[in-house]
Amino acid sequence: MPGFFDKAESVRYHNYQIKYYRRDHEIICPRYMFADGTDMTVIPWYLIPGRPYPIQIYLYACTLYSKNPEIGQRGAAEATRAKFDLKTFSHSTVCRSFKSFEQSRELALGKRFGEAAKAGGVGAPLFVMPVGGQSGPAAKADAKKAEAPRPAGRFPSTDDTSERREGMAKFFPTYPCDAKIGDIESISRRFAENWHKKNTVLLI
Repeated sequence: MPGFFDKAESVRYHNYQIKYYRRDHEIICPRYMFADGTDMTVIPWYLIPGRPYPIQIYLYACTLYSKNPEIGQRGAAEATRAKFDLKTFSHSTVCRSFKSFEQSRELALGKRFGEAAKAGGVGAPLFVMPVGGQSGPAAKADAKKAEAPRPAGRFPSTDDTSERREGMAKFFPTYPCDAKIGDIESISRRFAENWHKKNTVLLI
């Protein structure tokens, strides 16, 4: 939208830190303030504010988990660590990310079918993020509801999550079996950009 940000009354810059291939990267993003009280932060496609890795890592891990019923969250985390040369990336990270992607999918379906779903922003490949993101009581309630019942104190097994994984397998992109890092980045970028264009909210 040409000239859109020229209407901003002021601009500040936020610094985000991410890790990629064992290197620390600083991402500087502008935050625009408008006269009507709207705040918008422009971010690159791969950035997830508040998370230590770029989005392609989370997408890859959750795709592996969803489309390979023979491996669980621990197996997906191990394969992701190996693929991206990560020191740490745990099964609990796969679990939390999977829930976040489920929530995003539910919000998108609700929006498309006329249910209450609040969204805002413009633009890709630089995304516009309303300050505050997609968190809050409603988001937490949706994530809790999506979790399959299981005995207290036990981590979910592949059987516990089989139905959820089958449903999400259709949502995630498809990576080649021998996907190179460049392939993963390109596929993830197209997926994230298409998602934002259709839904005007961050993917995760």
